[in-house]
Amino acid sequence: MQQFLGNIEAKLDVKGRVFVPAAYRRSLEKEGGTSLFLRLDAVAKCVKLYPEAEWNKLNEQLRSKLNLWDRTDLSVYRQFMASVEQVELDASGRVLLQKRHIDAIGVATDVLFVGVGSYFEVWSKANFEAGLLDDAGFSEALQAKMGNLAF
Repeated sequence: MQQFLGNIEAKLDVKGRVFVPAAYRRSLEKEGGTSLFLRLDAVAKCVKLYPEAEWNKLNEQLRSKLNLWDRTDLSVYRQFMASVEQVELDASGRVLLQKRHIDAIGVATDVLFVGVGSYFEVWSKANFEAGLLDDAGFSEALQAKMGNLAF
């Protein structure tokens, strides 16, 4: 199973391309793919990038919760899928972010890759840091979810 961890700073070039961190590329290559599914997050100002296998799981999970004969469910699914793009790493290990994605997440040139286990995100550093809990809030939230497990 792929694991994308940590956060890594990178720079967009003038065409909107950015090098995917080497550790993330190695994880993708181990699984035999350079294809990613990109979508703007529905809540936070970031772009999510899913390896194909993870995207397929997410898509099936969403579809299993929807009745595509129901007008509202179909609209939700349609809107969700309309915001997805399949992108490929180029020979240099870069991915192209469209201008609309760059504008939506509020970056100029500096981006932050954030590993989220089975997928990774691209953020502006300021937006990422603004969304973090303070140390006490993080500790309380983690304890509330995980109980007495040692971290």
